[in-house]
Amino acid sequence: MNVLVTGCSKGIGKSMVHELLKNSRINKVYITSTKLSNLKFDHPNIISVELDYLKDNWNVELLLKISEEPIHLLINNSGYLYNGLVKDTNLEEIEKMVTVNYTGPFKLVQLLLENLKRGKAHIINIGSMGGFQGSSKFPGLSIYSSSKAALANLSECWAEEFKDFGIKSNCLALGAVDTEMLKSAFPDYKVGITSDDVAKGIVNFALNYDGIINGKVIPFSESTP
Repeated sequence: MNVLVTGCSKGIGKSMVHELLKNSRINKVYITSTKLSNLKFDHPNIISVELDYLKDNWNVELLLKISEEPIHLLINNSGYLYNGLVKDTNLEEIEKMVTVNYTGPFKLVQLLLENLKRGKAHIINIGSMGGFQGSSKFPGLSIYSSSKAALANLSECWAEEFKDFGIKSNCLALGAVDTEMLKSAFPDYKVGITSDDVAKGIVNFALNYDGIINGKVIPFSESTP
Protein backbone atom coordinates (compact mmCIF):
# COMPACT_ATOMS: atom_id res chain seq x y z
CA MET A 1 0.00 0.00 0.00
CA ASN A 2 1.31 3.44 -1.00
CA VAL A 3 0.24 6.44 1.08
CA LEU A 4 0.51 10.19 0.56
CA VAL A 5 0.11 12.53 3.54
CA THR A 6 0.44 16.31 3.22
CA GLY A 7 1.58 18.64 6.00
CA CYS A 8 3.85 16.26 7.93
CA SER A 9 6.49 18.45 9.56
CA LYS A 10 4.69 18.71 12.91
CA GLY A 11 1.46 18.18 14.79
CA ILE A 12 -1.12 15.70 13.58
CA GLY A 13 0.64 15.08 10.26
CA LYS A 14 3.89 14.07 11.94
CA SER A 15 2.03 11.83 14.37
CA MET A 16 0.14 10.15 11.51
CA VAL A 17 3.39 9.28 9.77
CA HIS A 18 4.70 7.51 12.89
CA GLU A 19 1.39 5.67 13.20
CA LEU A 20 1.37 4.59 9.55
CA LEU A 21 4.88 3.19 9.80
CA LYS A 22 3.71 0.76 12.48
CA ASN A 23 1.40 -0.96 9.99
CA SER A 24 2.81 -3.88 8.00
CA ARG A 25 0.43 -3.16 5.09
CA ILE A 26 2.24 0.08 4.30
CA ASN A 27 4.85 0.06 1.53
CA LYS A 28 5.76 3.63 0.56
CA VAL A 29 4.79 6.74 2.53
CA TYR A 30 5.09 10.00 0.58
CA ILE A 31 5.16 12.90 3.01
CA THR A 32 5.15 16.61 2.29
CA SER A 33 6.02 19.91 3.90
CA THR A 34 6.54 23.44 2.63
CA LYS A 35 10.24 22.99 3.47
CA LEU A 36 12.05 19.71 2.95
CA SER A 37 14.35 20.41 5.91
CA ASN A 38 11.32 20.24 8.23
CA LEU A 39 10.74 16.56 7.45
CA LYS A 40 12.98 14.82 9.96
CA PHE A 41 12.20 11.14 9.36
CA ASP A 42 14.73 8.34 8.90
CA HIS A 43 12.94 5.31 7.52
CA PRO A 44 13.40 3.32 4.28
CA ASN A 45 9.68 3.55 3.45
CA ILE A 46 9.60 7.35 3.68
CA ILE A 47 9.82 9.55 0.58
CA SER A 48 9.94 13.24 1.48
CA VAL A 49 8.63 15.86 -0.92
CA GLU A 50 8.63 19.66 -0.71
CA LEU A 51 5.14 20.95 -1.47
CA ASP A 52 3.96 24.53 -1.03
CA TYR A 53 0.57 25.32 -2.52
CA LEU A 54 1.43 29.03 -2.45
CA LYS A 55 4.17 28.56 -5.07
CA ASP A 56 3.51 28.33 -8.80
CA ASN A 57 5.64 25.21 -9.29
CA TRP A 58 4.33 23.30 -6.25
CA ASN A 59 3.60 20.18 -8.31
CA VAL A 60 6.99 19.64 -9.99
CA GLU A 61 8.85 17.66 -7.31
CA LEU A 62 5.75 15.67 -6.39
CA LEU A 63 5.27 14.45 -9.96
CA LEU A 64 8.94 13.45 -10.19
CA LYS A 65 8.81 11.46 -6.95
CA ILE A 66 5.48 9.70 -7.45
CA SER A 67 5.57 9.27 -11.24
CA GLU A 68 3.02 6.54 -12.13
CA GLU A 69 2.93 4.81 -8.75
CA PRO A 70 -0.56 3.89 -7.52
CA ILE A 71 -1.73 5.79 -4.46
CA HIS A 72 -3.96 3.73 -2.17
CA LEU A 73 -4.47 6.30 0.57
CA LEU A 74 -4.33 10.09 0.40
CA ILE A 75 -4.66 12.16 3.57
CA ASN A 76 -5.07 15.87 2.84
CA ASN A 77 -3.78 17.17 6.16
CA SER A 78 -2.16 20.49 5.19
CA GLY A 79 -3.94 23.40 6.80
CA TYR A 80 -3.58 27.05 7.68
CA LEU A 81 -5.37 28.85 10.50
CA TYR A 82 -5.49 32.60 11.00
CA ASN A 83 -7.55 34.06 13.84
CA GLY A 84 -8.86 37.43 12.67
CA LEU A 85 -12.13 39.29 12.72
CA VAL A 86 -13.73 40.10 9.37
CA LYS A 87 -12.81 43.79 9.60
CA ASP A 88 -9.15 42.94 10.32
CA THR A 89 -8.48 40.09 7.90
CA ASN A 90 -6.50 41.19 4.86
CA LEU A 91 -6.69 39.70 1.39
CA GLU A 92 -3.34 37.90 1.75
CA GLU A 93 -4.59 35.91 4.75
CA ILE A 94 -7.90 35.12 3.03
CA GLU A 95 -6.19 33.83 -0.09
CA LYS A 96 -3.68 31.81 1.91
CA MET A 97 -6.38 30.03 3.92
CA VAL A 98 -8.50 29.29 0.86
CA THR A 99 -5.47 28.06 -1.10
CA VAL A 100 -4.02 25.80 1.59
CA ASN A 101 -7.32 24.51 3.00
CA TYR A 102 -9.36 24.09 -0.17
CA THR A 103 -7.82 24.91 -3.55
CA GLY A 104 -4.59 23.02 -2.83
CA PRO A 105 -6.28 19.69 -1.99
CA PHE A 106 -8.50 20.07 -5.06
CA LYS A 107 -5.51 20.63 -7.35
CA LEU A 108 -3.62 17.75 -5.72
CA VAL A 109 -6.41 15.27 -6.45
CA GLN A 110 -6.74 16.68 -9.95
CA LEU A 111 -3.00 16.22 -10.48
CA LEU A 112 -2.86 12.66 -9.12
CA LEU A 113 -6.22 11.36 -10.27
CA GLU A 114 -4.70 8.62 -12.44
CA ASN A 115 -2.52 7.48 -9.51
CA LEU A 116 -5.58 7.42 -7.27
CA LYS A 117 -7.52 5.41 -9.85
CA ARG A 118 -4.73 2.82 -10.04
CA GLY A 119 -4.79 2.44 -6.26
CA LYS A 120 -8.60 2.59 -5.88
CA ALA A 121 -7.71 5.10 -3.22
CA HIS A 122 -9.33 6.21 -0.02
CA ILE A 123 -9.15 10.02 0.20
CA ILE A 124 -9.31 11.49 3.69
CA ASN A 125 -9.75 15.25 3.95
CA ILE A 126 -8.91 16.66 7.35
CA GLY A 127 -11.66 19.14 8.10
CA SER A 128 -12.76 21.03 11.17
CA MET A 129 -15.76 21.16 13.46
CA GLY A 130 -15.78 24.86 12.54
CA GLY A 131 -16.80 23.78 9.05
CA PHE A 132 -19.37 21.22 10.23
CA GLN A 133 -22.97 22.28 9.70
CA GLY A 134 -24.74 23.08 12.96
CA SER A 135 -21.57 23.25 15.06
CA SER A 136 -20.64 26.17 17.30
CA LYS A 137 -18.93 28.99 15.46
CA PHE A 138 -16.34 31.41 16.85
CA PRO A 139 -15.45 35.04 16.05
CA GLY A 140 -12.22 35.32 14.11
CA LEU A 141 -12.58 32.01 12.30
CA SER A 142 -15.04 32.87 9.52
CA ILE A 143 -12.59 32.32 6.65
CA TYR A 144 -10.92 29.27 8.20
CA SER A 145 -14.24 27.61 9.04
CA SER A 146 -15.82 28.36 5.68
CA SER A 147 -12.76 27.02 3.82
CA LYS A 148 -13.05 23.80 5.82
CA ALA A 149 -16.79 23.68 5.10
CA ALA A 150 -15.94 23.86 1.39
CA LEU A 151 -13.47 20.99 1.84
CA ALA A 152 -16.16 18.93 3.58
CA ASN A 153 -18.60 19.48 0.72
CA LEU A 154 -15.86 18.66 -1.78
CA SER A 155 -15.38 15.31 -0.02
CA GLU A 156 -19.03 14.45 -0.64
CA CYS A 157 -18.80 15.51 -4.28
CA TRP A 158 -15.67 13.41 -4.89
CA ALA A 159 -17.34 10.30 -3.47
CA GLU A 160 -20.03 10.58 -6.13
CA GLU A 161 -17.81 11.59 -9.03
CA PHE A 162 -15.14 8.97 -8.39
CA LYS A 163 -17.28 6.01 -7.33
CA ASP A 164 -16.94 4.27 -10.71
CA PHE A 165 -13.14 4.32 -10.27
CA GLY A 166 -13.31 2.57 -6.89
CA ILE A 167 -12.13 5.74 -5.13
CA LYS A 168 -13.67 6.53 -1.73
CA SER A 169 -13.73 10.01 -0.18
CA ASN A 170 -14.49 11.08 3.39
CA CYS A 171 -13.90 14.12 5.58
CA LEU A 172 -13.01 13.95 9.27
CA ALA A 173 -14.05 17.16 11.05
CA LEU A 174 -11.59 17.59 13.91
CA GLY A 175 -12.29 19.44 17.12
CA ALA A 176 -9.66 21.24 19.19
CA VAL A 177 -6.31 19.44 19.35
CA ASP A 178 -3.18 20.47 21.25
CA THR A 179 -1.07 21.58 18.27
CA GLU A 180 1.25 24.49 17.49
CA MET A 181 -1.31 25.82 15.01
CA LEU A 182 -4.00 26.01 17.69
CA LYS A 183 -1.62 27.58 20.22
CA SER A 184 -0.55 30.20 17.70
CA ALA A 185 -4.14 31.23 16.98
CA PHE A 186 -5.46 30.82 20.54
CA PRO A 187 -2.53 31.13 23.00
CA ASP A 188 -4.72 30.89 26.11
CA TYR A 189 -6.88 27.97 25.00
CA LYS A 190 -6.22 24.69 26.84
CA VAL A 191 -7.09 21.29 25.37
CA GLY A 192 -6.27 17.77 26.54
CA ILE A 193 -6.40 15.91 23.22
CA THR A 194 -2.96 15.38 21.69
CA SER A 195 -1.81 14.98 18.10
CA ASP A 196 -0.94 11.35 18.82
CA ASP A 197 -4.47 10.66 20.09
CA VAL A 198 -6.09 12.04 16.95
CA ALA A 199 -3.54 10.50 14.58
CA LYS A 200 -4.32 7.00 15.83
CA GLY A 201 -8.02 7.52 15.17
CA ILE A 202 -7.48 8.99 11.70
CA VAL A 203 -5.14 6.21 10.58
CA ASN A 204 -7.46 3.53 11.93
CA PHE A 205 -10.39 5.05 10.04
CA ALA A 206 -8.39 5.53 6.87
CA LEU A 207 -7.13 1.96 6.73
CA ASN A 208 -10.18 0.06 7.95
CA TYR A 209 -13.39 1.88 7.08
CA ASP A 210 -13.22 2.70 3.38
CA GLY A 211 -15.15 -0.48 2.61
CA ILE A 212 -18.25 0.63 4.51
CA ILE A 213 -18.13 4.45 4.73
CA ASN A 214 -18.00 6.77 1.72
CA GLY A 215 -18.98 10.38 1.05
CA LYS A 216 -19.40 11.26 4.70
CA VAL A 217 -18.41 14.25 6.83
CA ILE A 218 -17.74 12.78 10.26
CA PRO A 219 -17.25 14.72 13.51
CA PHE A 220 -13.94 13.67 15.09
CA SER A 221 -14.33 15.59 18.31
CA GLU A 222 -15.07 15.02 21.99
CA SER A 223 -17.53 17.92 21.98
CA THR A 224 -20.96 17.97 20.37
CA PRO A 225 -21.75 20.39 17.52
